[in-house]
Amino acid sequence: MALKEPRKDKDGKPAGGINVRAASRTIDLFEAFATIRRPMTVSEMARALKMPVSSCFSIIRTLEARGYLFNLPPGNSFYPTARLRDVAEDITKADPVLSVVGSAVRQLCDESRETAMFGKLCRNRVILLAVEVTSAPSRYMPQVGDLRPVHATAIGKALLGSLREEELEKILSHVTLEKVTRQTITDTGQLRKELAASRRRGWYTNVEETIADMTSLCVPLTMRGEHYALAISGPTVRIKTNFKENFERLQATAEAISSN
Repeated sequence: MALKEPRKDKDGKPAGGINVRAASRTIDLFEAFATIRRPMTVSEMARALKMPVSSCFSIIRTLEARGYLFNLPPGNSFYPTARLRDVAEDITKADPVLSVVGSAVRQLCDESRETAMFGKLCRNRVILLAVEVTSAPSRYMPQVGDLRPVHATAIGKALLGSLREEELEKILSHVTLEKVTRQTITDTGQLRKELAASRRRGWYTNVEETIADMTSLCVPLTMRGEHYALAISGPTVRIKTNFKENFERLQATAEAISSN
């Protein structure tokens, strides 16, 4: 089974720009376990992390000493304990954003029967803070924590459209408008025109700009003085067919979240 590649930015560095190697490799190790879903030997973990066995062993011993990994007989394989889950659950319970938007995003997904997402800017990209994936057979399947291009996503455009001119100029000066699909906007002038039109009408779209045959519809919102955006995503034909109903659902949900 193939392992997921660590998320990288446009320069090939771990997403976020700051390469703290030990921290990055520790996260990669847990993601490898999530992908493989079985105990691994030290050599298997070293191959998964593309690092020397000796360096990998140091990480393993540290995690074992902290109670995050345990050794399995005959003594050469390891697996995570439930401690990571318990820590993650405690963090999630106190999440100041998810506690407000979690149920609203789930309800939006249920009512629209499309994948619902809630995100904000993270440096020059979009980070998804809440995701609810629809059970419809044809669907978009992002994950919480995914980092997306700001110029080619509906959430990214909605957040750009919420900025003051000087803030927008600062971000655009540091973003490469890379072509993801044939529909991706790669010209700054064209992107600015779309942002202006979307700002006037009150909604933003990504029509097959990141994934072929998939469209997103999004509205911006403000919560506790911070800019966020709420979106649904699904097959282009479904989003266009149910546009009116889903736009109204997005507006109502965004207003409910903003009032908290």
